[in-house]
Amino acid sequence: MPNKKPIIKVQDIYKSFGDLNVLNGVSLNAYAGQVISIIGPSGSGKSTLLRCINLLEYSDSGEILFEDDKIVWKKNKNYRIPASKSQAIKHRTKISMVFQQFNLWSHMNIMQNITEAPISVLGRSKKYAQDTAIELLKKVDLYDKAYEYPLNLSGGQQQRAAIARALAMEPEVILFDEPTSALDPELEQEVIQVIKNLAKEGRTMILVTHDMKLAKDVSNYILFIDKGLIAEEGDPNSIFVNTKTERLKKFLESTNFN
Repeated sequence: MPNKKPIIKVQDIYKSFGDLNVLNGVSLNAYAGQVISIIGPSGSGKSTLLRCINLLEYSDSGEILFEDDKIVWKKNKNYRIPASKSQAIKHRTKISMVFQQFNLWSHMNIMQNITEAPISVLGRSKKYAQDTAIELLKKVDLYDKAYEYPLNLSGGQQQRAAIARALAMEPEVILFDEPTSALDPELEQEVIQVIKNLAKEGRTMILVTHDMKLAKDVSNYILFIDKGLIAEEGDPNSIFVNTKTERLKKFLESTNFN
């Protein structure tokens, strides 16, 4: 996307857990309105990359910028942490994350799950937060479940509620970490449809997924990560049709993607 600045810029990110090197110098640019899918084998560093972008994990080295605002780091014993708590909070509030296991609060009903953070973090009024929640629940087809508790919902319904909760924070970017992998195939389609609708709206999203069809259908750009490195990247056609590397060809064959 020439002549445009990326909304998120990740430069040469490294991350290890003890002796295990998980990310080995990963870089990516995400532009406003772009949908990026990250694919690759289990353990390749896909989810860790998302968590580093959202500061749920602190990378060992490299830079993370949001709208040209570079995260400033300081040393804390043998690792680094954000130097400014307020900068880290500001960064996180602009980037919402949807998790594989939903992460809804079980002691709160769905309305409370969606309104809690906008009220406590963004300072929205209760009425504004509830009105917004109602519109978002309609968007994800859960209007009739507003006052149900998570345990009374199916996995697909819980994930759609989690997406509504992420949207309630009015993010500029949404990160999805394997949003359908914990679901039965039938329930998976409910969530896939919501993600496709968000892509049509022009939402900026970065999606870690095992679903090659979803990646092909919704993405503008795809990264194939293997052993903590971007082994191949490009638009869906170059990834799925004009595949360049034998490693990616082998991976796609293992997923039975045609």
